[in-house]
This record gives sequence, C-alpha cells and structure tokens, in this order.
Amino acid sequence: MADLSKLGRYELRRVLGKGAMGVVYEGFDPTIGRRVAVKTILKNAAIGEETARAYSALFAREAQAAGRLSHPNIIQIYDFAEERDIAFLVMEFIQGRELRSYFEAKEKFDAAETVRIMGELLDALEFAHQAGVIHRDVKPANIVLDAQRRVKLADFGVARIQESERSAAGTMVGTPAFMSPEQISGGKVDRRTDLFSAGVVFYQLLTGDQPFSGEGAWTVAKKIMETDPPPPSSVVKSVSPAY
Repeated sequence: MADLSKLGRYELRRVLGKGAMGVVYEGFDPTIGRRVAVKTILKNAAIGEETARAYSALFAREAQAAGRLSHPNIIQIYDFAEERDIAFLVMEFIQGRELRSYFEAKEKFDAAETVRIMGELLDALEFAHQAGVIHRDVKPANIVLDAQRRVKLADFGVARIQESERSAAGTMVGTPAFMSPEQISGGKVDRRTDLFSAGVVFYQLLTGDQPFSGEGAWTVAKKIMETDPPPPSSVVKSVSPAY
C-alpha cells in the first residue's frame, strides 16, 4: 500500500507514517490546491475480516465525529471514502509534533506554556462537548503541537456522539494510563471523562511524569481506581502548590 500514488482525487506524495493496519500519507487535493494528510486502512483478509471491519468502522466514526467540529484547536476532517480494499480519511495537514514526542524526549514546558497548552486543549474539548461529542481518548499521542506550538486535538476514532450512541455501558474504550475511573469500570461516560484525561496530561506537563504508572494495564487501572497521585508540587519543587 505504501506504493500508492492516488486515492480518489487525492495525490499521495510521501509516506508520513506506517502502522500495522495502514499508512498515513502527505497528500494533495488538486481541486482546491491544498496539502492534506490521508490516513488509510487496508480492508482485506491479511489482518482478518473482523479486524478490518472494526478499523473501517473506527474511520467512519472519526469522520462523523470530527467532521462536524470546526475549531482552530481541532484537526479538521475533510473527507472519508473507500476505494477498492482501502478506506481513507482526508484531514488537515499539520506540520508539527505529537505532545508524546516532547515527553519522550524529556523536553520541558514552562508554566506559561503549560497553561496556554491546557487552555487550548480545554477550549477544543468544550467545543466538542457542546456539539455532543465526547473524545474518550485524550492523551499526548492525540495532541499535536503545530509549527507555532498551538494545540491540535486529533483522532476522534473512539469518540462517542451523544445523540447517536448505541453501545451499552460495560465496554472499556481508551488508553489505560489516561482513562477515567468510569471508563475502566465500563460505566457511563460524559464530558467529565475527557476532563479527567486532560488532567492526566496536565500532570505530565507539570512534572514530566504520568500520575498513574506501573507494569501492565491492570496495575495502572488499579491505581487509577484506588489511589491519589502525589501533588505535582511534591514531585517538582518549582511547581506552585496552587496547581
């Protein structure tokens, strides 16, 4: 699939990243002369028919969720389509880095930038929540800082659209270290779920460490359900107790 040169009307210019299920390309929309990112999923038996269907459904859900959100701190979705054995999502092209990469490189954020980043993330979440969309997977890998280090919230693939939600409680969806207690227990989620996850990101911005860590998802989940992390000011002495 990495050798593709075109999907629909979109030209595929270079590979930006590869995963087990598909490839992300830098693309170009010749109709309006715009650079785009094209995220693909291969829907064939090589990854199993059931798995392929599940990932294709995630793509469709992301297109439906993020496609209704137009906000400067949310990555814009332009198009969703399927061609042959490939489902693809066309979105805003961002020159930047995931917040995760900053954390992995041990790069620090001062207090002013931390507050600005969190303000922009919360603005994006408030806008989504007002539109009836709960992200459910807020984490550093889904927060991109663009060339001006402005927040762009990405990946609404597991988002819950409130008025059309059909899945019952009891399904755990998200990334363990950033999950809220109700996600872990399979309970009902609402906007507070995203705020809990944003709080975990905030803690990591302040301290460089995740508040809940351990060997394996079960250990992390148990900590989230049963323990309070140490205050950031006790981890990093320069952090004000006001946080």
